[in-house]
Amino acid sequence: GLLTVFFGDPFWIQIKPTLIYLRFAALLFGGLLRGKAVLRYLLQSAFEGLDDTGWLKLSRNWAVFFVFLAGLNEVLRHSLSFEGWLQAKLWVFTTLSIGFTFAQLPMVLRHGLSLDARDDVVTNPPHE
Repeated sequence: GLLTVFFGDPFWIQIKPTLIYLRFAALLFGGLLRGKAVLRYLLQSAFEGLDDTGWLKLSRNWAVFFVFLAGLNEVLRHSLSFEGWLQAKLWVFTTLSIGFTFAQLPMVLRHGLSLDARDDVVTNPPHE
């Protein structure tokens, strides 16, 4: 943002999301290459019980999604006016991100609870 103001060129504000998305993707892919699910360190409390396979799949899926968003940002940056890009950034990227998050739910549910936790819920339902 500061570079946009300093140079008076919207290029800097438009390229920023691409660079951030690519940085996130690189971080996640780097972790995957080492056999680590980086998202586990950030989201472990939100997905308690998610198994190792689930964490790796979630990290992989988000890494691929960030690459997709970076590419989409570049396509829109080159094909739309600045005002059009701003609208797309607000509405298209937000909608895609929310949709992608919800699309991960079936996978998270498949890998989210251990058999012991499921059995405990069935045999000992919570009291109201």
